[in-house]
Parts: sequence; structure tokens; C-alpha cells
Amino acid sequence: MSGAVPLIRRFTPISRQYQDADVDLENIWTILDRGKRLEWGSLRDAYRCVILADAGAGKTFELKAEAERLAARGRNAFFIRIEDIDEAFGAAFEVGKPEAFEAWLAGTGEAWFFLDSVDEVRLEAPRAFETAIRAFASRIHDARQRAHVYISSRPYAWRSRIDGALIEELLPYEPPVREATGDEAEPEVSAAKNDAKPGLELFRLAPLDPDDIRIFAGHRGVSDADALIEALERTDLFVIAQLPFDLEDILAVWGETGSLDSRLAVLERGLRRRLAPSAGRLVTLSLEKAVEGARRIAIATTLTGEANIQMPGASGGGIDAVAVLHDWTIAEILELLGRGVFTDAIYKMVRFRHRESRELLAAQELAGALANPELRAKIEALLFREVYGEAVVVPRTRPLLPWLILFDERVRDRALALQPEIITEGGDPARLPIEVRKRILRDLVERIATGDSRGGDNSAIARIAQPDLTDETLALLGAYGDNDDVIFFLGRLVWQGAMAVAAERLSPVARDPDRGIYARIVSTRAVSTIGGADAGRELWSALNASGVVLPRRLLGELVDGAPPDLASVDLLLASLETVESHERFETTGLSQAIRSLIDRLPLTSDTAPERPLVRLIEGLADFLAREPHIQRRECKISETLRWLMAPAMHAVERLIVSRSQACFDPAPLAVLSQAPALRHWGASEEHEHRTKLNKLVPRWTALNDALFWHTVAMVREAREDTDKPVDDDWTVSWMGHFWAFDEPSFSRTLGWTRTRDLADDRSLALSRTFRTYAQNRRPRSWRRLLWRSVGGDPILESKLKTLMRPMASPERRRWRANERKWAQRRRRRDENEAAGRAALVARLKANPDLVREPAGLEPGQMSWDQAHLLQSVEGDGMRISRGAGSKWQMLIPEFGEAVAVAFRDGAQLHWRAYRPTLRSENGGSNSIPYALIFAMAGLEIESGDDGRGLTQLGNDDALHALHYVFSELNGFPHWLEPLYRAHPEAGFDLIWGETRWELANSGAKPMHYMLHDLVYHAPWLHAALAPSIHDWLSEHGAANGDCLRHGCTIMISGGLSTASLAALARRRVEDATTPANQFASWLAMWVDCAPDAAIPVLDAHLESLSSPDDARFAEEFVVSLVGGSYQSGLSTSAWKSPQFLKALYVLMHQHIRSREDLDRANGRVYSPTTRDDAQDARNSLFNLLSAIPGEATYREILTLAEDHPEPSYRVHMRRRAYARAVEDSDREWSLTDALILSGQMRRKAAN
Repeated sequence: MSGAVPLIRRFTPISRQYQDADVDLENIWTILDRGKRLEWGSLRDAYRCVILADAGAGKTFELKAEAERLAARGRNAFFIRIEDIDEAFGAAFEVGKPEAFEAWLAGTGEAWFFLDSVDEVRLEAPRAFETAIRAFASRIHDARQRAHVYISSRPYAWRSRIDGALIEELLPYEPPVREATGDEAEPEVSAAKNDAKPGLELFRLAPLDPDDIRIFAGHRGVSDADALIEALERTDLFVIAQLPFDLEDILAVWGETGSLDSRLAVLERGLRRRLAPSAGRLVTLSLEKAVEGARRIAIATTLTGEANIQMPGASGGGIDAVAVLHDWTIAEILELLGRGVFTDAIYKMVRFRHRESRELLAAQELAGALANPELRAKIEALLFREVYGEAVVVPRTRPLLPWLILFDERVRDRALALQPEIITEGGDPARLPIEVRKRILRDLVERIATGDSRGGDNSAIARIAQPDLTDETLALLGAYGDNDDVIFFLGRLVWQGAMAVAAERLSPVARDPDRGIYARIVSTRAVSTIGGADAGRELWSALNASGVVLPRRLLGELVDGAPPDLASVDLLLASLETVESHERFETTGLSQAIRSLIDRLPLTSDTAPERPLVRLIEGLADFLAREPHIQRRECKISETLRWLMAPAMHAVERLIVSRSQACFDPAPLAVLSQAPALRHWGASEEHEHRTKLNKLVPRWTALNDALFWHTVAMVREAREDTDKPVDDDWTVSWMGHFWAFDEPSFSRTLGWTRTRDLADDRSLALSRTFRTYAQNRRPRSWRRLLWRSVGGDPILESKLKTLMRPMASPERRRWRANERKWAQRRRRRDENEAAGRAALVARLKANPDLVREPAGLEPGQMSWDQAHLLQSVEGDGMRISRGAGSKWQMLIPEFGEAVAVAFRDGAQLHWRAYRPTLRSENGGSNSIPYALIFAMAGLEIESGDDGRGLTQLGNDDALHALHYVFSELNGFPHWLEPLYRAHPEAGFDLIWGETRWELANSGAKPMHYMLHDLVYHAPWLHAALAPSIHDWLSEHGAANGDCLRHGCTIMISGGLSTASLAALARRRVEDATTPANQFASWLAMWVDCAPDAAIPVLDAHLESLSSPDDARFAEEFVVSLVGGSYQSGLSTSAWKSPQFLKALYVLMHQHIRSREDLDRANGRVYSPTTRDDAQDARNSLFNLLSAIPGEATYREILTLAEDHPEPSYRVHMRRRAYARAVEDSDREWSLTDALILSGQMRRKAAN
């Protein structure tokens, strides 16, 4: 069987703090593995999203499939390869049509763009991603607020700081403000802007789990999936099988042989299977010749960096297959490109279906050439170069080296001497001789120790982790045991390679609170999973006994690796005494790990001496009962330990599902009875389980009743210090518990009135039974049963008499009277509203002109009839546009077409009559009368779906319509641009007038009126407004930082010359009247436009300040220049050259000293301060410098290795200089160049 497998892929969110703290994302994969997982439906509302996935994880398939799903639902959805993006990329869409894209640009709807993939485009050129994103952002510039953008990448290719900043700079998104409609709407709405900074969302595409693999295998015809899983674990191929690409080949081999071999053998079998002729077809191309052709195309695509391959007869971009295989017939080429190693043709283009296949084929092609001594030097020159005096591995051909080191000893020795981590980047290193692998491991660890390598992610380490490296690993642990980076690598090596002896050596690291958290985590995992249950318990016990606060992430690792037994439960409960405090939005994996342990704990029989799940519930219940409580009487749940309610409820749920008699123990009942109070008091910890328990508890009658009486006892205990008895059902039921009583329960609860020992219980039972009686319309037969039940008990007889004809206490009588009064009022109101509504419908149907042109109103007033209909159209909820009442057709089902049309006409007449007040006319008030909402609905109706309906207006009406644009909730109405272009002079005068008013009247706090919306919602106006804003700021200055920042953004975006901007900034810097709190921003603008003149002024000013004033000024300056959490930086880019970036970077390090940096590496949620933004911006200066290609950059970084103001950075600078040389070693290859080389290789091979 073939075709797509219906897997539900999931995504793990990567918290913002991990991105902002510059954490190596590979370090947190183990934490993310236990984290919350989302499906595509949860990602569709995101506007800027990056999806990270390992090679072969299926990210391309997922993005394309989601684009197809959205397109099938009628949405604007587009899938495109990032390397295909240029200034006019519409023809390269693989999902979506160019004409649909153009229609979206011209319209007002939303679109979903799936851009694949960062790592692929960076194979072409280091800066190709930036070039492509700039082209994409430029093309959708005016519509970017309506674009959902999803970008895929391999983890190593995504640079959180640099790439994230690039996306937020080029594709900014401002989340919309919302306001109430319907019954919640006020007559006048005060517009409040949303100050939240939208963040780029980062996700990891989760690897396949065992259940996914079983489903996948079943769809590929595997009958015994358990045997397959066992074989994967036995051959250490399980980690590889978590990737769909590799799993396909594994399953093919399994289907052919019933066994598994090495990764190379698996992939080679897969290639030959995909290149083999199809059964039953006329064979025009042998397998051997197909392999040869595929290899020739693979090396051509690798050298040129061009992934697309032209079919015969195609034109445009891509590799010309006819040119590559010039000695083949057209029929043979078509046959080859139609085989399974290539994708289906799109626009007469194909590509290799998987990059791993292409890399292996290309490596095999070069390996054949290396066998010829005359070609060796030429081939090695493709792989290795000397640049700026540095010996480097060429990035373009580096992906081939993990395979080539298996085929050629000399290449292997040379490659691994330069970059031993190549062994972790792919290929099948397990096939290398043991002595070679030992030497490579030593070299790799040495490079990690010196900071020259990270060592690779878990899937990479799995390729080299073999038990035969245990002795070498032990020696390295002895030599580098105090280096956390080395431990982080070796710990994963021990774990992946199942090195039990080596695991023992990691226990001291896991115990040491002074070691790095990631070193401790991997050490704990190795000890817990490889060292055995006893070793794991010993480590856990030692950590509990230490008395040191236990990190939540470390405890999560302990719990995750613990066997599901009573000992583990006791250890966990002991750990909860010392674990660090819970932060609500923190991601540590602990809660998920506890949940997983609960799922694994056995449901032992009730007579068994060990009941680990029950013991865990008892322990959690004890913690939840600890003081201080959320509320003294009615929510006696621990304020600090409330997070334990979710796992406690999950554990109780398991007991209920299994119908365990342990459910009747005090602890499970306590959890069930307290959980509703937690929800009532504003918490959400139990929300996930509430729906399930609301159904599960009532289905089990015995538990339902036991929980009811337990709740009664709990309420009674809480009221011990009062004289109020608990003898009435309402005192127990008001909070909304999991128990419930329906019609069949009547006889059961009626029996309690005779059988309960306490008189208060019998009284309460009567109240409960009477409520059931009342809820079921008071059947006569039940009434007789009630009287019979209380016969002979004067107290209950009296109570029933009161219930039948209530004679309650004064307090209760007042309460019941009020309840009846309000119920009567509600009933009358509902009846009146229904009658009024019916009368309204009838009256308007009889005379629709009451809506079209109501009589007796002043111009601009709206009638109540119009208001009622507008509210009907808007409904209840939240609006994000004040023209949302334009959907007049919604009135037709209730009011008929004539009334609906009259409403439409009335709205269009109303906007002409209403006179909207500009902020400049009313002193800055931003109240929104409902009559204005109606007028904007009329404009929305008249403008049409494409916004062009107003372009036919005469000058007076057009000017009047333009007065409304400033009252929109989010930015401007979609009809502004076409109307402005039809009446540019009137539009400009009005918009500039309001902008000028904001500039003149803003105080110390920003207005969020014109400038903000112009920046985010009307970039097409920047060119027109830029000169006027320049002149205003030149003459008057800026009232506050937002006016200055937004004004600068508009001027730069509007195309003003850097010379004019520099002159403006210089005047402001040199003007003594410039406010002190704006001086840094004006100086940043000067540096942005004229760095050669401004940087010396910056240097002198900083030198004139003493500490800490110099640091504060430098912080304000660099955030203004580069950007921060709540603002974008400047972008003329005149300062983004090696010389100026280095000068700025050194200055910022001198005054924003790293020893004073805030440390956010603990993963806790925090609100970024100016200092956070400043140290990030300081570091961004170096990232910008290091990203510029060329020897000038290399030399500037190299000087930092000698004279960096902070010596601890100098070794890192040396490494970054080398990295620059590596990137610069790539040369551009044309197809002609690649064909010349290919011809030489084949001629030499023939000779």
C-alpha cells in the first residue's frame, strides 16, 4: 500500500523565554517531548509561525497538506518553496494559483502562506533566506496584516535571535483590538488599543511515537507491528523510525526481509526500490542506468544549489535535465524523472522527493570519482578549501560528507580532522571501524570542551551511540567530567547507546546543584533509564535527602524515567516537599511527566497490599489541603500547591474508569469534592477533567451518593465555627459538584430520609428528594411517597409541609421573595421583549420605510428601529471592525427581504447624514456613538467586498466618507485605499491634518491614534506623508518617543533620502531644547543615517557620562537603533557595514557590560525590561556583523578576538571569525560549471 498515511501530527510550543534567552533549542528537546502538544487546528489562528523539524520528519508534507486542506475549504492558501521566492514568485506556488494571489492582494480577506524551508534555501547561499523573505515581505507589504505566515526549518538552520528579528522587522503584525457588541455594548464605546507585543510563535513538529509508527506500519501492510517495534529497539533504529522518511525505507526493508540492517543498507534498498521499473510496464530504462542518471542529477543540484529539475520541454528556472543527461534520449529522461525518487511534476518541474536521497546519491557519484587518482584533487577541492588562511569544509558539499566518510578513507581523515561533528550530521557512522569512531569521539568531545562544537541533537547522537564505545566514553567522562557542555553530549551518548557502566559515572553530576541544568537533566535520564531502577531510585533518594530546592525540569526527568510502582510514588511525594515553586505559564514538563506516571501506574486489586495510584492520590490530597488556602472556608485548597489538582483529578479519574473500590477512600473523595471550589474561585487547573467527571461520577450510583455525603460532611466541617446547621440541600449544591440526581434517583434519596442516622442528614435528604420531585414537575404519586416517608417524624413532616408550602426563615423568605420577584421580572421582560419583538417585526414588515427613512429625526440621528436591527445583525460578542453591521442579509429570515433592503438603504442614507467628529475637533475624545457604528455599516455596505464601491462618489460625498476612516477600530477601513486613490488631494489633506494634530497635541503618553495605525495598517501612505512628517519634526520636534519612532518609521519607509533624515536627526541632537528623554532616539536616527559622523558623537557622549548613567543611555540608544520587545528598530541600514557594526558593538559592550546582564536562562516567564532589550540588541549588533559576507567582516571579527573589551568573549570571537571564513568558502556554481565537472568525471571513469 502507498499514499499518504492519515496521521495526526502534533506540534510542541517553544516558549518565548527559550527563544529570548538564546538557549540552544536542541538542549530543550527532552523537555519539549513531555510538553503540551497541539494539532493544526490550534495553529491556524497564528499569524507568524515557525515550525522546526528534523530531517525526514515530514515538515514539507505537513505544510503542503495543510495548505491543500485550507484551499479545499475555500480559503486563500498558498504553499511555496522559499528558494523559489523572488520579486515575482506567483508562478511558483505549488498550492494556490497566481490569479488567486493577485485577487487576495487586491481584496480584503485573509490568506495562509506556507513557506518551506529555511534549511533548503540556505544550501543555495547563506543569505538566500533573508533575500527571499525580503522579496516576500515586499510583495505582500500592503496586505501583511491579513497574512498568516508559516515557515519551516530544521532546528540547526533556524537562528532564533537573528531570523526571528528579521521576520518581526519585515513582517510585523499588530493584533486587532476588540470591543463588545449586542447586550454588552455601551451606547458610547471607548476605544482601547491593545499594547501587547505580538510574538513570533515557534513550534517543534513532534516525532512519531510508537502508536504513530504502528498506524504507519499498518497502512504499509505490516501485520505484526509489535515485532517491528521490538526490532527497531534491538537494532537502535527506533530514533530513526520516528522520522517518516526513514520509516518508509525501514518498512520497505521489513516487508522484503522481515529483518533490519544498518541505516545505509535501509536507504540504499529504498533508493533502488524507488528507482526500479514498475512491475507490468514496458521497461525502457534499466535499474543500473536509472541509478547512474539519478546520481548525475543529484550532484548537479547539489553544486548549483538549485533543487528544481526541468522536465524535457520546460523553460524557466531549475536544472535542465536534458542538459545534465545530454547523452540520453528524451524517453529515458522522462522515464527516470517519473520514478519514485522524484516528486510529481508541478509546472513541468520535479525535485528529489527527499534530501537524504539526493545527498546519498551525490555522495556515491563523488565516491566513484575519488577512486580515480587523476580526479582526486579536483573532487577534494569541492569539499575542502583554504579561505583567508583558514582550512575549511565547504558548506555546499558538507551534507555529502557524512556519507563520503564511509566510502573514502582519505576524505574521512581530512574531514574529521577539521570538523569531527560531521559524524553526527547524517550518514551511518556505526559502519565505521571502532578505532576510527573512538578517535572521532575524542576529537569531537575536545571541540565541545573548547566551545567549537555543540555535538548535535538526539537523533544525530543516536547514529554514533553504540555500546562498543563504552570504554572510550568512560575515559572521556573522567577527563572532562567537570565540563557541562561535554556532559550534555556524553550523557545523551550514554543514554542513546545504553552504556550501563558509564551511566553510573553520571550520578554525581545529576546530584550536584551547582552543575548546569541541562547537564543534570541528561545525566538523570542516563542514570534512570540505563542504570536500572535501583540506580534511579538511589539518585532520586539522594536528591530528596539533600535538602536543596529541586528544579522542576529535573524532577520531571526523574518522574519520566521512574518505574510505575509504589517506591516511585513515595519518591515523588518526597520531592514535592522541596521542588521549586510553580509558575503558571512556565514550561518544565513536570506536570506532563506526573500525568504520564499516573497513566503507567498499575490498577492493582483492592485487596493488594500495594496501591501506588491510591497512595499518590492520598499524598496529593495532603498537599492540596496545606495552608495557606485559597479561601478560608469554601476553598480550602493550597494557594501555592493548587497546580497539583490536575494530576490528582487525573489519578482519581483512572480509579473511576476502572470502578476501583478505592474511589470510596477519603482522599479520592476529598479531591472530587474540593475541585469544584477551585474552579469557582477562578482557577482552571481542573478544567480539563471536569467534563469527563461530570459524566463518570453520576454513572456510578454508589460513588455518586458517597461523594454527595462526603461533600455534606466537608461543608458541615467548614461551618463548625458557626451555629448554622447543614440540613438543607442548597447549602451543599450551589457550587456545582460532580454528583447529580435524576428521576431514577428519587426512590434512592427518599430512602435516606429513613435510614440516615443524623437528623440533619435526614432533613437534608428530604430537601434533596424534594428538589428532584420539583424538577420533575411534582408527580402526584411521588407526593404520596414523600408524605408516607416522613410519617411519624414530626420534624420532617413540618419541613415537608414547609417545602410544599414554603414558610421559610425570614432570611430565606426574603431570598425566595427576591428570587420570585426577579424571576417574575425576567419572565415579564422576556414576554415583553418577545411581544415587542413580534410587534417590531410586524410593524416593520408593514412599513419598511420606517427603517429606510424614519421620520422626525434630526440629520445624523438613528431611530430605535434601526438600532434594534443593527444589534440583530451584529449579534452578541466582540467586534474587530466597526463596519461589522454591514451584513444586512442576515435580517431576511426574521424580517423578510423588504425590511432587510430598507435597513441597507437606511444605513447608506445615514452615513451621508451623520457628521463624524474628528479627534482634532473634539479635543481628543475617542468615544464612539452607536449612530457612528450604523454609519460605518452603511459605508461598508456601499463599498462592496472589494472596497471599490465608493470610488464613484462625488467630491463632497468622498470627503465626507473620508471623515469616517479615523473611527475604525483596527487601523483603517478596507475601502480607504481605493477611495484615497480616487480622491488623493482630499484624502491627503484630511489624513495629514489628523496626523499633524496628533504630532502637535500628544503629551508624554502616546495617543495610539494616527501614527500607530499608519505604521501598521497603511504602509501605502508612507511615501505621501513622509515629507510632511519630516518638515513637522524638523520644526517642532516630537512630543514623545512613540511619535518619534513612528514618524521615523514612516519617513524611512516613505523613501526619504538618508541625507535629509541625517540632517534632521543632527539638528535635533545639537538642539539644546530637545527633551533629554528623546536624545538617545534622535542620536540613534543619526547613526542609522550617517554613522561615520554620528558614531564619534555617540562615543564622546557616552564617555562624558559616569556609571550607571552611561549604561542607561546606551540601553535607550541601542534599543532605539536595533529594536526591542515593544518597538521596531530603524532600518535605513547605513550603519550595517562591518566597520560601523564593529564600532557600535564595542561601544555597547563597554557601556552595557555583560557582567551586569540579567540572566533569564531559568525558563521562567518574565516581562522584558529595557535592560533585557538592550542586552539583546547589543548581541544583535554582532549577529548582524557576523552575517555580512566577505573578508572585511572576517577581519573585523578577528580583531575582536584580540581586543574585545571583555576578554571572556575573545575565544568566541575567534570561532565566529572561522565560521565567517567557512561561509565565504562557498562559490557559485552554474549548471555549465557542474556539467563540465560531470563530463570530466565520466571521461576519466571511461578511461
